[in-house]
Parts: sequence; structure tokens; C-alpha cells
Amino acid sequence: MSQPKANITAPTRNRLLELGYELGSMVDRYPDDDVSRLAIKEAIDAGLEGNAGVGCVILDPGRKVLVSDHNRMLAPRFRSDLHAEMSALNIYEDSRQGGGDLRGHTLVTSLEPCEMCTIRIINSGVTTTLYVASDVGKGGITGPNTLAPHWASLAEPLTFAAADCSEEISGIALEVFSATIGGVVAKMKARR
Repeated sequence: MSQPKANITAPTRNRLLELGYELGSMVDRYPDDDVSRLAIKEAIDAGLEGNAGVGCVILDPGRKVLVSDHNRMLAPRFRSDLHAEMSALNIYEDSRQGGGDLRGHTLVTSLEPCEMCTIRIINSGVTTTLYVASDVGKGGITGPNTLAPHWASLAEPLTFAAADCSEEISGIALEVFSATIGGVVAKMKARR
């Protein structure tokens, strides 16, 4: 895990490091435990840098990790579009002439994608999106808003679902996000 680059509180840093240690000591019991833990490791790195604790991996059809990245919205510099999913998709698309073909690929994110990221994922054409922790009632999948008809049509052949991982792993993903989002909101308010 990376060392803190942006100012986060000592208790937040310590808790993220504890969660990383706890995550590293877990044994995989469910089919998506391994990739869920990778996404959470990225989320912890994001939090240690002063960003929202969300991480993402993109897998090829054989489950080989092609891209692993995290939220970079506030650090190293402000970029409002660099949520974890957006940053990972940027890396994937930039590394391939013409953006690459994501049919048959899987995107695993530590937290249910927000509405903005959900639309980007739909646009990318990635076949399957798995989220480790649900953002119930707030995310782009379980949230209160419905997709506009044209987005819903593009999303029809795609799968958005909870990762098949342990409850402990899902709980860590949510705690990493919860431990970091307050600091992110405070930093965003300071920009107003």
C-alpha cells in the first residue's frame, strides 16, 4: 500500500492500515473474494492518498487483471472525473488504440458505482460489473433514480451485480469508504 500523500487524520490512516492488515489475513472462501480484496487494496491506497476509498480492477474474460486503480479525484491533484471506475477505464482505453473492446470483461469495484460511473461503464461496454459493497439507496444501481430510456437500452445486455464475496470482505469495503468520505466532503466544501 502507498504511504499517505495528502493530509488525512492519524486515526483514519491507522484504521485504513488496520483494515489492510485484516484484509491480507483473510482466506478466500467465495468465488470473488480474490478480486474483491484487490479492489479493496486499491480503495485503501486511495484513502491513504486523501481520496475517497474506492478501488477498481478490470479483468479479461479469463479473470486476468488488466487494470487496477483507485479514486484519484483529490490527489495527486484535483480532477472531478477520476472516480475509481473512471480512472481504471481511462487507463484501459488509453492503452489500446480505439479504446479496446470490453465484451466478456469484468469490472470489479469496491463500492457500488455512482450514477456518473454507471453511465461511463454502460458507455464502455464492459459486460459484467461487480460491486463488493452496496451503496444501498444511493448508488447508480440500487439508487432512487432510473436510467433514461436510451441508457437503459444500452445497459440491457450488461450485468450489474453484487460480487460473490464474503460478508467480512464486503464489510471492509464499506468501512474503507465510510472512513474516508467525510474528509473528502470537507475538502470539497473547502473548494466552494
